[in-house]
Amino acid sequence: MTQSPQEPGSEEPRSSSERVTALATVGGVVAIVGVIIAANLLGTFRGDEPPASQGPAPSAPTSIPAEQLATMSPEEIASDALKDRGEIAIQKVLPGTAKFRDKVQKLAGAQPYDFTITSFNVLGSQHTAPGADAQEFAPGRIRAEWSAALLSSYGSTIVGMQELQADQLDAINRATGGRFDFWPGTALGGSGIPQSVMWDTSVWKATYEDSITVPFMGGTRPQPIVRLQNLATGRELYVLNIHNSPKDAQGREGERDKATAIEIAAIKKLRQEDGIPVFIMGDFNEHAEAFCKITGQTDLEAAQGGSNDGVCHPPTQMRVDWIFGSTDTAFTGFRFDTGPQVRRITDHAVLTAQVSVP
Repeated sequence: MTQSPQEPGSEEPRSSSERVTALATVGGVVAIVGVIIAANLLGTFRGDEPPASQGPAPSAPTSIPAEQLATMSPEEIASDALKDRGEIAIQKVLPGTAKFRDKVQKLAGAQPYDFTITSFNVLGSQHTAPGADAQEFAPGRIRAEWSAALLSSYGSTIVGMQELQADQLDAINRATGGRFDFWPGTALGGSGIPQSVMWDTSVWKATYEDSITVPFMGGTRPQPIVRLQNLATGRELYVLNIHNSPKDAQGREGERDKATAIEIAAIKKLRQEDGIPVFIMGDFNEHAEAFCKITGQTDLEAAQGGSNDGVCHPPTQMRVDWIFGSTDTAFTGFRFDTGPQVRRITDHAVLTAQVSVP
């Protein structure tokens, strides 16, 4: 092939050493591109979006009949519900490249992040219907819209709702512009809606969704569990959102005790086997008793303080609503909101805290 004459003003032909340097640079770029392509083909780095066909780990929440539930231990109930959780997100790599995976995992695991978590008993719309026991409140749909504004003012990205009804679920979803996903929402039928967890999809994605069954008001109730992955870091955590039987004259203490024991068994299983942060929040319908059991039998702490070193010291400020988180995280800025905006929405306090995951 005839070589074209050199253009006027162009550089002199490169030396052999310059050509080698240029080839090495090109080779390095090609290698980097190859690694990126291979990573995309084999599976994304932790925190990247999965293929569209993937979703939360398969789960088949089933409601155990009350008669059967009464014969099972808390550990049996928790183990049966949480047996198919799938794996915590890991880096997929080619055989022989484990050292690169380990470096990536170490870097991913070292990324700290913060978020705001809220527990919110919204006072179900059935309580504020004409003739109901809280009819002095505005209708549920309107209060749900106010709830969305309140959550926005907190900056909440994970929220545990209690007493939520279908009309309130729809209203909150509309008022937040569809920015949040819900579990179980309507996925488990009417019995699952009241305890729904919601999370901001610009911050989190669900990698596992399930529920545990507890005794409730003479029957049973599904308590949702969701594993969320922080999109910025790829790190994951579990959230349990609960509502145990109320205190009344119907002798519900035994139901609450059994429900709390099941919830504690679930926390222990997740902490021991998966080793990632665990949070449980909701309406426990207990004050010091709930605090002492959770902090005494797990490594979780209450967002509002208190201690349990074998002798239980509950926090001064207590209601029936709680947020607990495992000790590999830290709470700051706890807020026990009973202000005017809250009082027109619900008869409960709203609990909010900032969480740091180091």
